Amino acid sequence: MKKKIAYIAPEVKAYQIELEQGIAAGSATARPEDSNGQVNEQWGLGDNDNRTIDW
Repeated sequence: MKKKIAYIAPEVKAYQIELEQGIAAGSATARPEDSNGQVNEQWGLGDNDNRTIDW
């Protein structure tokens, strides 16, 4: 005759982890200035918007 194993009820655990920064907060930077270091105050509206944006 086999001996029965005692039943252990399942349990759910949750952990709250606080980060100083988000996981992806420091992975990308956006530089709004042009090649001269000047920041434009308004969007340029034109017919053609072919330009390189540095990320």
